[in-house]
Amino acid sequence: MKYRILIPLAAAGLVALFWAVAQPAPPPMASLFPPGAALYLEAKDLGALLADWNASAEKVAWLDSDNYEAFSRSQLFLKLSDAQTQFATAAGVPPDYALLTSVAGSGSALAMYDIGKLECLYMTKVASARAINTALWRARGTYQTRHAGNADYFVKEDPPSHRVAAFAYVGDTLVLATKESLIAGALQLMARDSVPSMASEPWFTSSVQAAGAGQSELRLVYNMAALGRTYQFRSHWVQGNVGELRQFSSGLTDLESARGEIRERRVLLRATPSASSESAESIAGQALAAVPDDAGLYRAWLRPSGGQVAALMEEKLFPAAISTAPKSKLAPMVAQTADAGSEIDLESRIDEQPLGQRNDAVQLLRDALVAAKIDTMLDVQSTKIDADRVYVRPHFAIALLTAADWNASAIRAAIGSAAEGLWAQGAAATWRSGPNGVSELDGLGKVAMAVQGKWLVVGDSAEMVNAVFSRRNRQAIPGAAYAAGWRHARELPNFRRLTTLIDFPQVPAETEQPAGAEPPFFSGNLASFGAVLKRVDMASIIVHDAGTMLREAVVYRMIP
Repeated sequence: MKYRILIPLAAAGLVALFWAVAQPAPPPMASLFPPGAALYLEAKDLGALLADWNASAEKVAWLDSDNYEAFSRSQLFLKLSDAQTQFATAAGVPPDYALLTSVAGSGSALAMYDIGKLECLYMTKVASARAINTALWRARGTYQTRHAGNADYFVKEDPPSHRVAAFAYVGDTLVLATKESLIAGALQLMARDSVPSMASEPWFTSSVQAAGAGQSELRLVYNMAALGRTYQFRSHWVQGNVGELRQFSSGLTDLESARGEIRERRVLLRATPSASSESAESIAGQALAAVPDDAGLYRAWLRPSGGQVAALMEEKLFPAAISTAPKSKLAPMVAQTADAGSEIDLESRIDEQPLGQRNDAVQLLRDALVAAKIDTMLDVQSTKIDADRVYVRPHFAIALLTAADWNASAIRAAIGSAAEGLWAQGAAATWRSGPNGVSELDGLGKVAMAVQGKWLVVGDSAEMVNAVFSRRNRQAIPGAAYAAGWRHARELPNFRRLTTLIDFPQVPAETEQPAGAEPPFFSGNLASFGAVLKRVDMASIIVHDAGTMLREAVVYRMIP
């Protein structure tokens, strides 16, 4: 009897299992978006991310910072505020943080189609009880009802601004759009009509395939070719490197947090492939192993161009040598003076050569660096408070690794020649030998240098040069086409002290500051943003160049 009961139960279970397997799998969310997007953002759990941000100390600190104060007066902020007001009129409800929180479900995605017009489409997974309790759903009576795919949607337009608000709820998915054709196209795709989707476009598929399998907390896919054509991206992209990004057709970034770190994995696909450097990237590992543990900033380049090396060396060692006079379309005024020592000629410098001669002084050094064929260049920087505990001084060291050994006497002579022409007005520059193979050259500035075999390390202090040079024989670490690191927790206090001292004559006391005064850029705006991110101990990036694409790994290490 017992077995007679179990057999029907088992059969029923198998039928249920086969039925579940036979059901079509839900389509990926990206396949529900119409084509033509410039960027696509997908979150595994947007509601949880927003809750974390809303409860974070960083949100409170940022809203109270000089950085936010300056941003709130920017042209970009004012334009977004105007658009928010227009959308509020169109939708009948304000598109504010309260609305965003109410429509932030688990799986969510946003695609931006026109940045200038803010034309976008948003989807999120929410329970029906929650969807019908949103302010948007309660206001649907003021909307026009239309149909697309297998569902109704609601749409409303503000005639003066032509802003559009549209939404629908299908199955367990809430759909919002700022353009009617976008929501209609999405509903057709949800009904599985035979229409194209964003997920079938080459820029999207190639980026996702290059990133490989895996699911992250947040994924951004962008059509770089489309973004580069927009005025808004060219004007407001904070990095200011739009020209450098033109070589890429598309890209993808995955973001996730784990074990006290926030990690980004980036892929940037080149429009025109170049030669891969991956087979040679191990060369840079020797230079990266020489980075001091307390360095504030380090950057390493694989096989930099001779011009890049010369420019960095001149900028660091002899900054006045590459300065240029302000551009002017007016002929210079010539003062008629009886002698060069009158009060009208007080601005003439007697301790510097004219600009043309100054540039000639570094030509020998420039030629030597260009001819050296550098394998790896490492730039290390740190700040240090003087013994008097008042001033903060930045220090640097540059390490250059070559395939062939350096000619020590030739490079020493080239640096000395530049110093003679720029600092001492033709007086002989002499090197003083110091401990650990580090030599120093004193003048109006200071240069320290150490050279041995394939290693050349130059800096503005013997301490910094020795910190790098003494690590030259360490075991190499994995290399890269480019690598950099910033120790935020170490450098932020010194940055604030340094910039406050610079701004002090122009910055009145807090009790004397007029209401609404613009905060100073460095000691106020930037320093306050650094304070908002005070939990970040260090940020680092590793870049590998496969020719067809760049792979970048960015890690933000948090203070425990």
